[in-house]
Amino acid sequence: MPPVQPFKQFTVKPKGYSDALDATNAFPGAMSSLSNLMPAPHTPQMWIPRPGSFELTGFTGFTSPTNVEVLLVVGNICYGMIASSLFSGKSQPFAYNLSTNTFQTISGMLTGNLPTSLSTSGDWEPPTCDLIASRIIFTHAGFALSSNKIGWLDISGFSSTTITGTTNGTTSITGLSTNVLNAGWMPGMTIQGSAGDIPAGATIVSIASNGLSVTISIAATGGHSGQTMTVAGGTATTPQWAAGTTNGFGLVTRPVAVKGFNGRAWYAVGTGRQFSDAGNPTQITNASQALTNSNGLADTAFGGLPVYQSTGGVLQSLIAFQGAAGMVMITGDQSTSNLAVNKIGGAQGCIAPNTIATTNRGLMYAATDGLRLIDLMGNVSEPIGGDGRGVEMAFLQAIYPSRMCAAYNGDVYRISMQNGNALNQPWQEYWYHLAQKVWSGPHTFPSSLIAPWPGSSGNGFVMAPQGITAQLWQGNVTPGLEDSFTENGISLSWTMTTTLLPDSMQASQNVMVQSTLMCGLESGQTITVTALDEYGNVLNQPTISGMGTGATIWGSFIWGAADWLANQPIVVQRPIYWTAPILFKQVQIEITGNSVQGTLLGNLYSSYKSLGYQTAQQG
Repeated sequence: MPPVQPFKQFTVKPKGYSDALDATNAFPGAMSSLSNLMPAPHTPQMWIPRPGSFELTGFTGFTSPTNVEVLLVVGNICYGMIASSLFSGKSQPFAYNLSTNTFQTISGMLTGNLPTSLSTSGDWEPPTCDLIASRIIFTHAGFALSSNKIGWLDISGFSSTTITGTTNGTTSITGLSTNVLNAGWMPGMTIQGSAGDIPAGATIVSIASNGLSVTISIAATGGHSGQTMTVAGGTATTPQWAAGTTNGFGLVTRPVAVKGFNGRAWYAVGTGRQFSDAGNPTQITNASQALTNSNGLADTAFGGLPVYQSTGGVLQSLIAFQGAAGMVMITGDQSTSNLAVNKIGGAQGCIAPNTIATTNRGLMYAATDGLRLIDLMGNVSEPIGGDGRGVEMAFLQAIYPSRMCAAYNGDVYRISMQNGNALNQPWQEYWYHLAQKVWSGPHTFPSSLIAPWPGSSGNGFVMAPQGITAQLWQGNVTPGLEDSFTENGISLSWTMTTTLLPDSMQASQNVMVQSTLMCGLESGQTITVTALDEYGNVLNQPTISGMGTGATIWGSFIWGAADWLANQPIVVQRPIYWTAPILFKQVQIEITGNSVQGTLLGNLYSSYKSLGYQTAQQG
């Protein structure tokens, strides 16, 4: 008769999400699901429910709005473009004030200066936008290659009322009394004359290189010399829309990306780049304001990165991605004669422009083999999450990678994708927590677009939810007292699941009879614990109920006779009462529950022993 084996103890300290199927060779605390959970801010390797997202706007007042196509938050204003029926088949810009929950009135929109709306399926060329000087510059695949190559929102607040000129009954205004380029006139601004012969709604189309004549969008009805011109830009509360190309030297083709760098707008055009004058994103004065890619590859996306130097402080740089093939780092400026293009050797490029995000540790982006980071020294990391250290399979098998989107705020990088590696190929969102260097997820309610909003609570995001058209939502990454756990009308729930627990290194079956879970649960809260074998069969499914101090409602008690506190769940090891011995070779423990304020999930403790006989194969 074989000797009786003593019970052994194992502890699972949930550390982070992992693609690993088996914990035997994964990092300690590898979990196969931390859905709708996030690290507790006060205790390592404990987890709390994430807060629910909530709707900000449904684009009330827009004409049949559908898909949001680009997002940028500047202060408390969310800029973007949305497909609508304001002009059939076209997308229109918007500016939504997040602090007042109102849309700013935008002037200047015409069917001829708006881009054609984009397809909502398959891979795409994502529109881009950035604030450069006093304009929000947009690139969009719906702009024509021959005419309007970019669009912009003017928020300059500019006004000019002293310069005189001559109308000629045409679209040309000549004899301007000063160089209007130096005076701040720009294409897209409205123009009127004191003689009243410039039709209402006329705008500046182009300005001569000497600044003494301009072309306007509508011909003057007469000719008058010496009349005073009134030129105006938009404001932050009443942005002014226009589209066209750069003044001076036009863009050689429609750009696929724009990014501000050293006060200039940098445009990805063909197999090169063009950059604007400093402080004027729609003016290219010299033909030399261009760089040609020596490798003949086209730039597909831009990202900004501060780089630390051994001497001289922080150096700002622009990372130009060339698809999956690689990237280059641009430093310096033409005005200081130190403009340089530096090859980042052997680096994986970016397959998803909307995943590029500047973090406090560098520039993060999705590559073909997973999430990568260009650190503050200019070094490119190995895939973050590869080899079972986190999320990688969802990147390797993402459907339509260009549709992936991500943003960083509150020390969390959130990325959404359609996961071809998961059952039914769902859209999912994963969070990478930079301080802890761990992943969580998959989270429900993924985004089709997402942008950071530091101005909310310091950890907020504005997003266009996947599968929900014409809406903007806010999602935070740290629960506050006013956050709820309801999302899109559904009460949130969470799942914490281990990987297959470490093998006993013996060719025998095991038995588990005793387990506890360190957790804090609200009084009356019930969670379910499920033991699963390697085949996914349910072995046992008990529940755990919480005990704690219930919340006291203000006004329902006598002052001094009750605690005026939110729920304070007691964090203890709570027994898991298996209803029968758990027989297994390897086992997976799944814990599920409803998201409730105060829930804390921590270590799982169990005792087991070998039974001395070999496991039988199933299937």
